[in-house]
Amino acid sequence: MRRLIFTILLISLSININAQITLNLTGVEKKSDTKVLVQELSEQLDANRNYVWEATVLKNGTPQKEELGYLKKINFSFSNLTEFWKVQGVKYEVYEKLVKNGMQYDLRKELEDEALQYLEELEKKNLFFNDSYLENYLYTITYKLFPGKIQDGRPGIVNLKVVIDNTPNSYIFPNGTMIITTGLLTTINSEDELIAVMAHEISHFVLDHTTININKANQRKKAAEFWAAFATTLATASEVYLASKNDYYTPGALTYSTAILSTSIADAFIERLGLEYSREQEMEADKCAVELMKYLNINPLALSSVLTKIKNYCVLTGDYYALSGKGTHPALQDRINAIGTPTIMESKTYDKLISLVISMNAGIEFNKKHFDVCINLINRNIAAGVAIEDDYILKAMSNLCMYDNVEKNQECLNLLKSAKEINVIPPIYLYKQEALVYIRLKNYLDAKNSLQTYLQMLTDQYKDLSDIKSSENWSSMNIYLTNELDWTKKMLFKIKDEK
Repeated sequence: MRRLIFTILLISLSININAQITLNLTGVEKKSDTKVLVQELSEQLDANRNYVWEATVLKNGTPQKEELGYLKKINFSFSNLTEFWKVQGVKYEVYEKLVKNGMQYDLRKELEDEALQYLEELEKKNLFFNDSYLENYLYTITYKLFPGKIQDGRPGIVNLKVVIDNTPNSYIFPNGTMIITTGLLTTINSEDELIAVMAHEISHFVLDHTTININKANQRKKAAEFWAAFATTLATASEVYLASKNDYYTPGALTYSTAILSTSIADAFIERLGLEYSREQEMEADKCAVELMKYLNINPLALSSVLTKIKNYCVLTGDYYALSGKGTHPALQDRINAIGTPTIMESKTYDKLISLVISMNAGIEFNKKHFDVCINLINRNIAAGVAIEDDYILKAMSNLCMYDNVEKNQECLNLLKSAKEINVIPPIYLYKQEALVYIRLKNYLDAKNSLQTYLQMLTDQYKDLSDIKSSENWSSMNIYLTNELDWTKKMLFKIKDEK
């Protein structure tokens, strides 16, 4: 009996949750200028005993029922973030779609479970950029833009993760988890641009674009089948990466050994969760973001600036697929034109906040042979006064790859000298680069000294291999150290008679 009563109560509760959407929005009728308060949308029985949706409205203090189409006759106002986002929901007919399809809690729960599984895969591959200082900063911005949850009956709380991927991208899952790539953080140059990006993604979330896209899809691969294929894709990408030889910045390649995987992982997952937005949906999210920024007294052209910088990055790195309308940033130029011509936005304060991200992304760009991009990133850290040893070494290495003249070689020595002077976490490969510059300058005595120092430090690291517990990490480091020891000995032999 108890079980029966509990089941009845549960069904009743489920019906009530699905049959009512609380709004409490004020506005003015467009034709009559009558002030109204739209309290809620609810499901009611009509005269023919059919369920229909109606709006409960207060006009001059008197409650009455109106058809849902009545909402289009009102100019709504808002005085806080909760009201702002509900007004956007009305403007872009989110609630009409919710009325048509229901809240779909079962589908939303399925999507949340899959989002969590995806995040677990990223965690396993060490693809999250973990920096408590940066994370606190990003959450502070989040709560400037969004009150935590939608408060209209839909589940989901906005939270965020920074993923190691040099591709400038961002997306938000149906459960409210926002992904921002390190590449996007370093492509932009100011807090206003960051706010624009986050406002755009939150707009996709509030406007329910992912759920709408999945409802439009003809069919969806079964979860077990998808995740089996996903695991195969991930394993293949890992093998391809580990099998590739990085001729430059090998220690960095070990540090960022999985960074290259994040894009292939994301591509396999974006379609699965309805994150491939149409041109119309991108435009809607842009309009919402611009309106929010105006409400918060933030320059709305910051969004146009972001899109322009993403476009320029794609051109600089030769990623024309992303600009083709089929990549992750469809119709970029159309969106830029709709928002307006951007102004120049740069901030050393912002660069200081993301300086560790800049350093890491510079290493990834170097390994991908994007030397110009690498140098541009490092110059931002140098200008902000927060460059670390890796920054100076990477800039020297980029110069060595791009130029071979006395002036640039001397600049490389000065950069390596600056790296030595910092002495926070002295990297051993500094001495390898120093030796290479000296050899170019035909200063063989100093080159031999640098190689001897490098050889000794490699030997010391090789002795500490037993401290590495992970078999994969041990194997990678063993291969790296063995190759570097062999190379250093050969180089010393090669120049032994040079003076």
